[in-house]
Amino acid sequence: MSISYVDILNLPERSLLQKKLTKAFFLKNFDLSASEKKVLNNSIVQMEWLASLKPTNCNVPSVINDVATYEEVQIMICNVGTEKVDEVATNCFQLFQKHIPYNMLVIVENDTEFKLNVCEKRINQNDKTKRTIENQYTSGTISKLYKTELSETFLSALDFSKLDKTNLALLYRGYCNAIVQFNSASVTGVFNIRNSVRTQDDLVMLNQMEDLERDISKLTNQLKAEKQQNQKVTLNIAIHQKRKQIEDIKIKLTQI
Repeated sequence: MSISYVDILNLPERSLLQKKLTKAFFLKNFDLSASEKKVLNNSIVQMEWLASLKPTNCNVPSVINDVATYEEVQIMICNVGTEKVDEVATNCFQLFQKHIPYNMLVIVENDTEFKLNVCEKRINQNDKTKRTIENQYTSGTISKLYKTELSETFLSALDFSKLDKTNLALLYRGYCNAIVQFNSASVTGVFNIRNSVRTQDDLVMLNQMEDLERDISKLTNQLKAEKQQNQKVTLNIAIHQKRKQIEDIKIKLTQI
């Protein structure tokens, strides 16, 4: 099923490129690892450079300093054909974000679903032409086949007209914040518009929840293998405590 990312993002017409990006572009311009070449050749079917937001076509000032540069924001689409988005998206995002130095909103899709990714990049102090990825933000999977209130609210938050256009750094931060809040809403059921400071707090809590879920999984496996009754009791208590911590975090995420 086809959807219009141009309509969803409501990008300025002058920023639209809608150019096909060839696999040869990556092979000729970047030193790809064997695993990256495998992703490019086996998982990716088609790539499109959808748009390039810059001061001359969107009237949003750039930000350039010694730490980071926001001269342009690129919008890229990566189609993975019949592959499951959840299984290949991370590697596709990594391929784009690692090798292309611009700040990018990358969309990985197949016929039925898609995910979005943004990341914060800093200037590599040893080589000013390179960028170091500091933080990545990836949305949950969104269906093309049916709409939900949460996904519609999230996509609405990506509308160019609703983003902070003080400068390109704050505009890009709007994409980051929206993705974090969508992931938070997937847990709480409520999509809240947050400022950047609160969004970072929410991100920390979401990461804490992921760590707790991993701990519970490990403890559950230990419990299945444990023979001693007293150890079973100890493990059950630990699992219960971590589940309680998750519930406490969920409550904090819903608080305004």
